[in-house]
Amino acid sequence: MNEQDAKKVLEAVLFSSSDVMPAKQLATIIGGIDVPKVRELVQALNSEYETGSRTFRIVRIGEGYQMRTLPMYKTWIIKAEPLKPVRLTAPTMETLAIVAYRQPVTRAEIEHLRGVDCSNSLRRLLDLRLLRIAGKDKGPGRALLYSTSREFLSLFNLTDLRDLPTLEEFDLRPEGEELPALSTLGGEAV
Repeated sequence: MNEQDAKKVLEAVLFSSSDVMPAKQLATIIGGIDVPKVRELVQALNSEYETGSRTFRIVRIGEGYQMRTLPMYKTWIIKAEPLKPVRLTAPTMETLAIVAYRQPVTRAEIEHLRGVDCSNSLRRLLDLRLLRIAGKDKGPGRALLYSTSREFLSLFNLTDLRDLPTLEEFDLRPEGEELPALSTLGGEAV
């Protein structure tokens, strides 16, 4: 298959898929190419879309790709097909944040950090496919390990976990309140 035909197949597959397609799977579907070639084809297609003033691009999400419209068209897209918001409670968001920043992590580790049972939050996040089971811990009891999923990256529009804001970028203190010195936090750095 020549490069032009490979681009057409890639475009057709991404256009018809509502999910993120892993680059490795795209290479297999197209046949006769590898993951670096998929990346090259995506760049070529995106250049064509930009030159032609198209309203969409192919975006990288995790180790895969998905076709998405440009953010400037969001208003009209919502009018055509209203988004169903993903509603998460504060405890569920806390659980998701812990997993995102500490993954892979066990339920016991999450509960230790939160100080409460997190089974309902974990179940909800697994049902929404924002979390996945990443394996089992090597320690006693072989507890399940949780990590974020491709759907997590997609929902938060992240290419990969390195795009998460650093914890230093968060300032959740009430206005004017100073952070306590580390020595007043029980002597342990957190």
